[in-house]
Amino acid sequence: MLPRERAEQILADYAAGTPVRAIARAYGHSGNTVRDYVHRRRTPGEPAARPDGFEPFAAYCQQRLADDPHLRAPALLAEVSRAGFHGGTSTFYRALDRHRIQPHPCPDCHIARISGYAPLITAPQPRPSPLPLPAAPVTGETLTSFLGRLATVNHTSPDALLEFLPPWFRVKARWHDDRWQHDQLTPWAGAAAARLAVISGTTVPAIRRALPAFGADSGQPARAVTACRRCTAARRIRQPVPVHLPAHHQICLRHGIWLPGQGTPQFSVGECPDIIAAERQARRLLRHCTTEQLIYAKTQATHTPDGQARTARAWKRRLQALIEANPRTVTESSPHALFLAAAYPQTIATAAAAIQARHNSPA
Repeated sequence: MLPRERAEQILADYAAGTPVRAIARAYGHSGNTVRDYVHRRRTPGEPAARPDGFEPFAAYCQQRLADDPHLRAPALLAEVSRAGFHGGTSTFYRALDRHRIQPHPCPDCHIARISGYAPLITAPQPRPSPLPLPAAPVTGETLTSFLGRLATVNHTSPDALLEFLPPWFRVKARWHDDRWQHDQLTPWAGAAAARLAVISGTTVPAIRRALPAFGADSGQPARAVTACRRCTAARRIRQPVPVHLPAHHQICLRHGIWLPGQGTPQFSVGECPDIIAAERQARRLLRHCTTEQLIYAKTQATHTPDGQARTARAWKRRLQALIEANPRTVTESSPHALFLAAAYPQTIATAAAAIQARHNSPA
């Protein structure tokens, strides 16, 4: 950075008509430095603006927090590091503040009281017995959803059901974050799973495999969505089922249903086979990259403009097909999701090209 007086003198000389090369020779600076000041790329007295190395990862963080509102800063740092971010912890936290990104933005979480539960958990409890009507969990289902369904089919309330379960369940339900595994609760998860398996009429492996509250795939990036409505209807489940799915799963391939975030209606993409083909391609890309790298490539592709006429025509064709194939109430209430679905094949194609280029580049 040049002293303010020197930079202002350079500006004055340039305004008087002195050529850049003459100014550079007179003051002993490079021509590029002089040009930066005279063309207003640098301001006298202020340091040169440094490139923001976190800028490419800001969109990734915002997308992941939209997909999983319970995502915490350490887990988010681990994800962006696997996606290619090389900064340390302090650099990461400063970048979050600079971009106004707030980890764990879920408004429904409450701090659960952990201390004092151990004596209650170790106290003798009556032997559990199965409820009259069994229920099996949906893969990725939240704990409160499964307990609510189990209570409903047996004509009772979730609060009454919690009376037959260890205090472990009350702590997990109050915290609201199923994927949170507190070290003081983890030792009791096995006994809790066994108790729930007995009263629900299922098995312990099925409980632990399906419910994230017991640590199922807790280390993998996840999306908080609603389970495919056709999958749940096939199991005679009428109410929406909140689940945690792998973060890169955007479509139910069995039924061709687009799975947006919770609160947004699902819609069929069966009339657009290229959208379904793009989902299959996205999952195959994991042979060449990590889940985090795939999500990063997708977010970068989403923010990359493509002005080709052929791409625009294909996007409009898919959008029109989606509008005609789905109820009007659904299409009018979720235009952004429709736009993303219509652009999905191009998004995956752009992401695949970026991943392939990275895979082929020398280390």
